[in-house]
Amino acid sequence: MKRLLTAGYVGLALAWASVSGLATGTVAAAATGEGARVGLQETTSSVLDGVFTAAQARRGRRVYTQNCESCHGPELKGGEMAPSIAGSDFIVFWTELPVGSLFERIRVSMPEDGPGRLTDEEYTDVVAYLLDANDYPAGDQELPADKTALDMIMIVAVE
Repeated sequence: MKRLLTAGYVGLALAWASVSGLATGTVAAAATGEGARVGLQETTSSVLDGVFTAAQARRGRRVYTQNCESCHGPELKGGEMAPSIAGSDFIVFWTELPVGSLFERIRVSMPEDGPGRLTDEEYTDVVAYLLDANDYPAGDQELPADKTALDMIMIVAVE
């Protein structure tokens, strides 16, 4: 019983940290006590600053079509087993979190039938496609395939 309560408290703390944008480590690190230090995430830009290129988003669309569309659908609206990753569903879930969190979530859990099988560049291209599909502006620089750099970019609501 004591273990169940402790797990519940840890889960609530992780959920709060994730929702409030304070989590700096992965859930696994937090659950094991590693990376238990929680602080404000320092960012240098937002997705409104044109942090990906149109070419990168096009590459991401191809990767998405081959690896993600069967579950999330051609319009990114989800299905029976996969959530919507476009529109208000995307905004509600990802606003005020760093792009690195989105990248890491996709990298460790997708595609569902073989998580981690894509390259970091392919995962980053998919992130660029998701940002493009959610009406964020493209720019002159590609998103880097580096979680630390992606953590410096905040996802904000489209204005």
